[in-house]
Amino acid sequence: MDIFKGQNLRELSEHFKADDNCKEYLANVKWNNSFVCARCSNKTSQIRKNSARTFNKCSHTETPPSNTLFYKVKFGLRKALFSCFEMSTPPKVYLQVISEFDLEFQKR
Repeated sequence: MDIFKGQNLRELSEHFKADDNCKEYLANVKWNNSFVCARCSNKTSQIRKNSARTFNKCSHTETPPSNTLFYKVKFGLRKALFSCFEMSTPPKVYLQVISEFDLEFQKR
């Protein structure tokens, strides 16, 4: 998540508007030009509509969250990414961001 260094919660929520955006980002990070099947070591695959990949040789399908921290989360990928962002943000900066976000929400 180096590309989000220096961003706040508002900018992150604009970038990840839905779980599909999170899956695309995770797929880009996970398979950044080096996508190899764990079962058959094949490199040729097809990209599915949900950012999953299916290998041509063994027909194994792998989703972006599989074999990562986000595998089998019960509350959605977007919420999991926000949780990681919150944990990686220093406490003082995070409290300032939350208070700004709350003030803006109350104005609406």
